[in-house]
Amino acid sequence: MPVRPFGRAAGMVLAAVAALALTACSSDDPSPAPGEPGPTTLNVGYISGASLAPAFVAEALGCHAQQGLTVNFQLISNPADAIALLSTGKIDAYVGSPSAAMFNQVQRGANLKLVASLGSVNVPGDEPAPSGLFGAKHIATVQDLRGKRVAVLGSVGTATSYLLGKSLEAGGLTFADVQLVSLAVGDMVAALANGGVEGAMLIAPYTQQAIDSGAGHALVDSKKAYGTSTTSAIMFGPRLLEQYRDSGQKYLAAVACAAAKMQGDWRKDASIITPLAAFLKVPETSLSGGGLYAFDPKMVVNAETMTDMQKMFLAVPGTLTYTDIIPADKLVDDAIRVAAVGA
Repeated sequence: MPVRPFGRAAGMVLAAVAALALTACSSDDPSPAPGEPGPTTLNVGYISGASLAPAFVAEALGCHAQQGLTVNFQLISNPADAIALLSTGKIDAYVGSPSAAMFNQVQRGANLKLVASLGSVNVPGDEPAPSGLFGAKHIATVQDLRGKRVAVLGSVGTATSYLLGKSLEAGGLTFADVQLVSLAVGDMVAALANGGVEGAMLIAPYTQQAIDSGAGHALVDSKKAYGTSTTSAIMFGPRLLEQYRDSGQKYLAAVACAAAKMQGDWRKDASIITPLAAFLKVPETSLSGGGLYAFDPKMVVNAETMTDMQKMFLAVPGTLTYTDIIPADKLVDDAIRVAAVGA
C-alpha cells in the first residue's frame, strides 16, 4: 500500500471530493450505525520535520497494513492552512503542532483536538537537543540578544515561536525584548554567518551546520528550557472525533507501532532512515547525522503545554482572539489514544 503524496491536481480533486463528503456528513445525514466500520483511507495533512517521523515511516514499516489503512498525505506549508482544512473536513488528521490558529478556531466552536504527541527533545544521556536557540559568534548569552535580530520560522503563535519563547525566558527575555525576523530554516545559518541576524531558532540538521561552519553556537540547554513540553502532535477534526473514531483509533495504533520501532538511536537504522529521507525529500546523511528525537510509544499529550502556550501568546497582542485560557479538556481528546495504545 504505497503512501500517495498529493500533486496540485490531486489536491484539487480531493478538495472537491471532501466538499461532497462534508455535504453527505452534514446534520441531515445520520451518523454511521453502531459497529459500522469507518473509512480505511484517510487524508492526512502534515508539516515536514523529523520530530514527526513515526507518522511518516508507518507505511514503510508495515504499520498501516497491520491496521488495514491507506493514508494519503498532503504537504502543508502554513500551519494556519492545516487548521482551516481540518476544520472543514478536507483532511481527516493533521500531523504537525498546536498553534494560535488552532486555539482561535476552538474558541469559535470548531471541534479540533490533539489526540497524540510525537517527538521530544528529551533524549537520553549527553546527546544534544535537536533544536534550540543559537547565537552568532559574538553573542555569548541570551541576554546579549536584547534589542537584536532573532530569526524564527513564521511568527508568534506557532509551536516554533513557543520554543523560542521558552528559550528567551531561560535568559530572562521575552519576545518584546528582541526583533523577530521571519526566515526559512534553511536560510538561518547563512544569516547568522553574514550578520543578517544575531540569533536564530534552529532545528536539526541546521543546528549541526551552524556548529560545523562556526556560524553560531547554542545559547541554552534546550532540554532544560523546554522541560516536558510536547509540541509535535497529531490533531483530529470532526470526522475522526465524531463519526469515525474507530478509524482514528486504528491510525493512532499505526503511528504508535512506528514509534515503538524507533526507540534508541533510530538514526542508525536504514529501514527507518531510507524511507524517512525519501518522504522528507532530504539526503539520508542529514538525518543519520542530525539531531536525535525521542519518541514515546504511548504518545501521551502533555496538556499543560497547551495552557503554557496560551499564556505566552496572550502576552503578544493580536495573537489570540480571546482573553480567557481554554481548558485543556477542550483541546485534548485522550480517549482515542488510550483505546489505541493503552493508558
